[in-house]
Amino acid sequence: MLETMKNLMLAGLGAAVLTKEKAMRLMQQAVEKGELSAAEAEKMAEEVVAESRRQAQAMGDKLTEAARETALNLNLASKEEMEELRGRVAELEKELAALKAATPPPES
Repeated sequence: MLETMKNLMLAGLGAAVLTKEKAMRLMQQAVEKGELSAAEAEKMAEEVVAESRRQAQAMGDKLTEAARETALNLNLASKEEMEELRGRVAELEKELAALKAATPPPES
């Protein structure tokens, strides 16, 4: 499930990069045709890059939240809960070993 979400996010980022590259080509063509100055094209390029980053961050945030909600809905344990459970199991194993060591073997 999380791997699928990761792949969707990467696909979205790839689409954003392709869009940025296409925008850069269009701006370069506009400069070559005299429709834009080099400074205007540079400014537009910076705006495209900034917007692309904002959108990528927003997409990542949404996917992270969706993954968190999915984990909660599936009643999956968090990392913290798993670590706590591992600690409790280790303590119980020690107690069991101590009880076994203190208990005399049964008489035959």
